[in-house]
Amino acid sequence: MPKDDVGTQPKDDGDVRLRAILSGIEPELRRLNAVISNLTVLAASQDNIEPTALTVLAEVGSDAIGRATSSWRDAFNLAHAAQRRLVT
Repeated sequence: MPKDDVGTQPKDDGDVRLRAILSGIEPELRRLNAVISNLTVLAASQDNIEPTALTVLAEVGSDAIGRATSSWRDAFNLAHAAQRRLVT
């Protein structure tokens, strides 16, 4: 097992995979933040907004939520499997 930089605890493949999965959620959260920021600006402007613009924002937000949710499930399943291995 590889050691982490401090050399105090060994890392297993599950730990590395879990960190990678959770790190992958951050870009999706940033996308969602951008979508919400854009919607806030559009709402404050009180201008007529083209439906196409709203559709694009909805698609970007929906895709980001889908990827974040999938990654979250993967992380949960990985953590759950690791916990079951410890119990048995």
